[in-house]
Amino acid sequence: MINVFNFFNKVYDDLSDKNYNKDVDLVKYFKSEYGNEWKIELDKHLLRTEFEINKKAA
Repeated sequence: MINVFNFFNKVYDDLSDKNYNKDVDLVKYFKSEYGNEWKIELDKHLLRTEFEINKKAA
């Protein structure tokens, strides 16, 4: 039961905007470069950098 709650809590955290507020300058850059599509492009960027970090760590 607790695992189900944690899963939905994690999904909510991933979908909320608070994850975008960690680096204000990065968000400003993506908003100015990509307009309405900034969240999608920022997600792509974050996934790409996370993948590169994980690849180097392996």
